[in-house]
Amino acid sequence: MNRLMPATMTVGCVMSIAMAMLPTPAFARSCRPPTPAIASPNLQPLNVEAFGLTLEIPRNYRAMLRSSGHITFHDPNSFSFIQCLARAGEYGEVPPYVALEVHPAVDPTQPLVDLIRERRPWLDYYAPEYATAEFAGQTAVRYTYFNEIYQLEIANLTFLAEDGRTLLTLTGPIDHPIMVNVLNAPATNLSDLQAQ
Repeated sequence: MNRLMPATMTVGCVMSIAMAMLPTPAFARSCRPPTPAIASPNLQPLNVEAFGLTLEIPRNYRAMLRSSGHITFHDPNSFSFIQCLARAGEYGEVPPYVALEVHPAVDPTQPLVDLIRERRPWLDYYAPEYATAEFAGQTAVRYTYFNEIYQLEIANLTFLAEDGRTLLTLTGPIDHPIMVNVLNAPATNLSDLQAQ
C-alpha cells in the first residue's frame, strides 16, 4: 500500500495542475444591454398620489418603485432589461434614467438647501450652484453637477411633498426627456435672492 501512495499523490498533483491550466468556463448572459428606445413625443400624466404629485412622462415610459422608496423612470427597452436582470439573477449596467428620490421625515422649518445637503451629503464634493425655481406650485431648488463616472451632466430639482415632511428630488441626465420637461420652468439664483 505504501508503494502506491507516492504514485497516487503524483497523479493527483499532475491532474490538479492540468485542471488549473484549463480556461474557466464562460457563463452565457441571458440579458443583453439594450439600446434605449426613443421617447414618445406624446406625454402622459403619472400621478404619485402618496406625495400629491403629477409628472408628465413620455407615453412609452414606465415607472418602477424601488425597495428604497425611490421611483425610477425607464424607456421600454431599459425596463425590459431590468426585468430580465431580476428574473435571471444577473447584474448589469442600466442605461441612464430619471429618479424621484424620496427622503421622509425631514424638518420642514429648515431651508431646502440645508435639507438637500443633509440628505445628499455627497453633493458637497460637486459644490453645485443652487437656484430657486417653482415646481408643482411650490418653491423648489434646482442644481446640476457633472457625474465623472458616467460622464453626464445631472440635473436635479428638489422640493417638499404635499405633506411638507418628505423631501423629493427629481434627478437625471440634463438632456433626458423627463428632465427637459421639468426644467422648462424659470429659475432664480439663490445668491440673487439673498442680495434683495
